[in-house]
Amino acid sequence: MSMTVQDVLDLPPLYEMTLRAGSQNLQNNVRWFYVAENEGIAEWIEGGELVFVTGINYVRDENNLLTLLEQAHQRKVAGLVVMTGEEFIHDIPASVIQRAEALGLPLIEQPYSLKMIEVTHIIGTRLVQLSQVKKSAEDVVTQLLMGDYPSLETIQLRAKHLELQVLGRHVIAVLKLSNIHALFHAAANAANESHFFKMKQQCYELLEQWRKQHAQSFPIIRQGDQFNMVLSLEQLNVDDWMKSLSALIQHMNSLDSELNVFAGLSNEVNSAVAFQRGFWEASQAQEIAADVQVDAGVCLYKDLGILKLLKAIPNKSVMQQFMQETLGMLMLNDKKHPYVLLETLDALLKENSNLAAAAQRLSIHRNTLNQRIQKIETLTGQSINSANFRLNASVALLIWQISHR
Repeated sequence: MSMTVQDVLDLPPLYEMTLRAGSQNLQNNVRWFYVAENEGIAEWIEGGELVFVTGINYVRDENNLLTLLEQAHQRKVAGLVVMTGEEFIHDIPASVIQRAEALGLPLIEQPYSLKMIEVTHIIGTRLVQLSQVKKSAEDVVTQLLMGDYPSLETIQLRAKHLELQVLGRHVIAVLKLSNIHALFHAAANAANESHFFKMKQQCYELLEQWRKQHAQSFPIIRQGDQFNMVLSLEQLNVDDWMKSLSALIQHMNSLDSELNVFAGLSNEVNSAVAFQRGFWEASQAQEIAADVQVDAGVCLYKDLGILKLLKAIPNKSVMQQFMQETLGMLMLNDKKHPYVLLETLDALLKENSNLAAAAQRLSIHRNTLNQRIQKIETLTGQSINSANFRLNASVALLIWQISHR
C-alpha cells in the first residue's frame, strides 16, 4: 500500500532499470520522485524521494555524482537513479557504485532509451493508486479497531476486497511516545513542535520498514503520537512479536534521549468483532508498560495479572486512598530521595525478603538495608514478615508505580 524502491524495479514497463548498489535498502519507501536539474539536490528535497539524475541540464562528472550521493544519503532519499547513454552520462563510475554500496543507498541505472516522461508517469500513477488503496485500508482497520462500522458483513467485504485477512489469527499492537512533557516542559515553541513532528515521522518510517520486513499486510494506523498495528500469528507467536518489538523500540529510543516508546500487545484476535477487544487490551497493556517503565518496552496483556483489575477501577481516588493509607507514610520530605523507603520495600518484595539480594538490587550495604527496614516497620506499624501487609504493600506499590512514574 506504499511504494518501495523494489516495487519500482518490479514494475513491468521499467524492466530496463538495473540496480547497481544498495540492495540492502530496497524496502525504502518512495514518497515521490524528483528530477535533479541543478548542481546539488540538498535544498530541493525533503526525504523519501526517488531522485533522477539526467545530466541534460548540468554536466555530471564523477565528483559531482559522488557529491549527489552524499547529499542524497544525508537527506534520506529513497534511492538515486542515474540515466546513462552516449550523449550525456556515459556510465556510472566504479567509485560511485562503491560509495553507494558503502552508504547502503539504492543506486539504479536507467538507459536514455527509457523516456523520462514515461517513467515519471508510470511511477506517479502507481503512487496515486497505492495512496488510494492505503487510505481505504486504513479506514477499514480503524473501523475494526474502534468497533465503528456500518455492519459486520460490509466491513468483512471491504476487508476481503483489500486483501486484509480479518478472519486469520492476529494480535493487536499499540505503540506510543511517552515523556512528551519533557520536550515541552522548558518552553512550547516552534522548534520543539518541529522536533516532535520529526520524531513521530521517524518512528513511523522505522515501523513501516519493520512491517514490510515482516511481510505484514495490515497498514499502520497513526493517531497523533500513537501507532496501532495488526500483526499476524501465522508465522510468529506473541512472544516472538514481543522480542522483535522490543528490539525495534530500543532502536527508536536511541533517536532521542528524552522521548521513549512503549508498546502493548493484546491476546489473540481471530474475528472481525474481536478487533475492538484486542485494541482495548493492547491499549491497556501499553499504558501499564509506560506507567511502570518496563525494561523491554513491551507489555503483554495476558501477563498483567492484578494490574488488569486496578486499571479497570473507574474511581481512581479509591486506589489513591488505598495507596496513601498503606504506604503514604513512607514518602519522605526529602527533595532528593523522597521515595527511598518505597523503593526499598519494593526491592524486598521482589526478592521475597532475601536481604542479600535486596541489598544488591539497591546497591547498598546490608546494614543500610536493615536500618531502612526498621524505619519502614516503625512508620507503618507493620512487620515486613506479615503476609497481609506484604499483599497490601504489593498492590499499593503497583498503584504508586502506575500513578507516579
